[in-house]
Amino acid sequence: MRYRFQLLGKVYEVDLSRQGELLRAVVDGSEHELEVLDRQPGQLSLRFDGLPMTFYWAVESGTIWITRGGCSYRLERPSPPAARLRRHEAGEGETVHAPMPAQVRAVQVAVGEAVEKGQTLVLLEAMKMEIRIKSPTSGHVLRLLVANGQAVEKDQMLVEIGG
Repeated sequence: MRYRFQLLGKVYEVDLSRQGELLRAVVDGSEHELEVLDRQPGQLSLRFDGLPMTFYWAVESGTIWITRGGCSYRLERPSPPAARLRRHEAGEGETVHAPMPAQVRAVQVAVGEAVEKGQTLVLLEAMKMEIRIKSPTSGHVLRLLVANGQAVEKDQMLVEIGG
């Protein structure tokens, strides 16, 4: 997963990836090893390059806030929204696909239901992160191709929205 944060006027890119039990963070080209020591709601204790550290976090409107040592940082995803939008081959509607392998935590719509652009359709979980899959357009749910608890692959079609 890629994030971006700003510190003293400079913008940094952070790439996080899992390597077995450890996490690898590449920050502005510099590689760091992270080990999760303890995870509580709103609190995360890590071993960062061998040094134990505690961070406090919150999520608001898809933005992750992290606080440590009296300083707060806003992590944002620099890429487009998590869902990928594609035209259905038959031209009937637009399809929404999974951005990465994940597990469906909650399906929040039903076939035939009217939806608004930006409305959350499905909640996914990947790497202990919640991913809100939102409708790219207003319309009706034509097809719903996932269920609660189901594992999905990257680019797997989740929902089709049509007029």
